[in-house]
Amino acid sequence: MNRSAASLVRVIAVAVCWLSQIAHAPMSQADEARGGLSGQLLYSGLTDGVWQIWRLDLASDTRAQLTFSPGDKRHPSWLDNDSIGFCTSNQGCYRLSRLDGKERPLLQELWPMRDLVWSPVGGRVAFAKFRTDIIDNANLWVADVAGPTRKLITHEAGIQQHPAWSPDGKRIAFSGGHGYGTYELYIVDADGSGLRRLTTNTTHEFSPAWSPDGKQLAYSADASGDYEIWVIGADGSRPRQLTQSPGLDATPTWSPDGAHIAFASNRSGAMELWVMDADGNNARRVERSESGACDPAWR
Repeated sequence: MNRSAASLVRVIAVAVCWLSQIAHAPMSQADEARGGLSGQLLYSGLTDGVWQIWRLDLASDTRAQLTFSPGDKRHPSWLDNDSIGFCTSNQGCYRLSRLDGKERPLLQELWPMRDLVWSPVGGRVAFAKFRTDIIDNANLWVADVAGPTRKLITHEAGIQQHPAWSPDGKRIAFSGGHGYGTYELYIVDADGSGLRRLTTNTTHEFSPAWSPDGKQLAYSADASGDYEIWVIGADGSRPRQLTQSPGLDATPTWSPDGAHIAFASNRSGAMELWVMDADGNNARRVERSESGACDPAWR
């Protein structure tokens, strides 16, 4: 699909992940203590030159490769108890059954699309759908995977991306903009009403993630000079910077209990997975990779 150079900004929060092309699977051991972490992280790991989907069990420090087919796969998300979702570099999205290991296309009639995320309520997904007739234009849709409902919920110029469902399934946070210096955070009701802007500045905000209590959003922003992890109230109040490291910190995800935030960072050289306390303290690496690991999703 045609993209202009100006579209680079829409993916800056994850771009470094694509730059690492050394063909190594993630190393089997992280070099930092887990500190009582629990749950599982889905993530993208560069494996024999291809981005594949992996799962890391934090309590046991064990990981498993979930996809093996050709073609890069990014932005995994937890769907239901039996499957996960991911999108590919050709803007297609797929559902991977954890029962039989098969990859099945999702919503093929709505191609091209990416950033697919499953609602915690009601069997719906949200995603960014690109237009093929206009350069650098994407808006958010909500679809019922098991039924005919397909609804366009934003109608903005530029690129609306990185949807994130609120814990109650009633609202969707996202990043949107139409050129350099315009990418901000927004919230819209799941039916497309009540669009609200959370940030107003000349820096860039990407990849919002709701806290489990629905009161805060974690996100990546370059307000301090490079991309760091920030949090902001769901009403747009009290933006606070959590990380302060050289390089790129991106794609945050909260632990199910809200006590921690995982994110991707290249502070050690390669793009790897890190976890910190929800106040920004006690950052430690949980997945070490000489090639690249990113896009964490915690459950």
